[in-house]
Amino acid sequence: MKSLRAALLRSPHIAWRTVIKFFADNGQFLASGIAFDLLLYCIPFSLLFISALGYALGGDPTQALSVVQDVFRQFLPATHKAFTQNLSTVLDNRGLLGFLGFALLFLMSSITFGSIRISLNTVFQVRNPPGFVLGKAKDVLVMLVVTALLVLMIGLISLLALAKSFGSRFAILETLLLPGAALASTLLGFVFTFSIFYLLYRFSPRETLVRPALLVASLTGAGLFEISKAAFIWYVKLLQSNSELYGSFAGLAFFLLWIYYACVVLIVGAEVGWILQQEMRSSEAKTQN
Repeated sequence: MKSLRAALLRSPHIAWRTVIKFFADNGQFLASGIAFDLLLYCIPFSLLFISALGYALGGDPTQALSVVQDVFRQFLPATHKAFTQNLSTVLDNRGLLGFLGFALLFLMSSITFGSIRISLNTVFQVRNPPGFVLGKAKDVLVMLVVTALLVLMIGLISLLALAKSFGSRFAILETLLLPGAALASTLLGFVFTFSIFYLLYRFSPRETLVRPALLVASLTGAGLFEISKAAFIWYVKLLQSNSELYGSFAGLAFFLLWIYYACVVLIVGAEVGWILQQEMRSSEAKTQN
């Protein structure tokens, strides 16, 4: 704890070293690779989730659309409209699309989590990465855990969306439930985002960080992710006056930028954790001497 406290007192120095190491590791290109693969992963995952939701809600398209829109708002601030406008078509064809989503999910997940593993190995300076078979097996295991966590989070957000939908029918319940539901949704989003960052930093790379650095890295990633959501909302509103230049591609362009921002945050959080670990080891060495 003393080494952690001493390292945290050097936060400005850690921040500066993080910036230097981010560019030394070509973090912007690592984030680009993850963003591209993550985009491929999101397509079958979204199709599978929407199809399963349509069946879970008894085929009621109104409830399904409401729940899906709330989930998209949690992850895609100010850009969800580009993807929720045509969801009714997806729900109408959920049988075929669900089958395709299930088939493609495992293929795309192996590619996506493989990119995350390789990128984190680069950031953590892993000298002996695992072999191909062991690496892919680890990718599938991490994918299953992260997907289960996402499904759990989406389920809880869906319950909150249903509670808000029910409460909006009654004036008294709407006054009582809506503020609490909004706060609960924000807290759940942060907790699950922290959990996803922790799982990725802990299990994806061959060598992980010590626990204090791992917790700080996960908190940094989750905090930057929430801050970037607010910043991205402001950024999109700033560019809305120029949206005519993009036409129907504006929503897609904003979505791609958001995916890239999220992947940059993933790399930055890992860099912070690694730099903090080095500072802790340096403090321990000075104490022993």
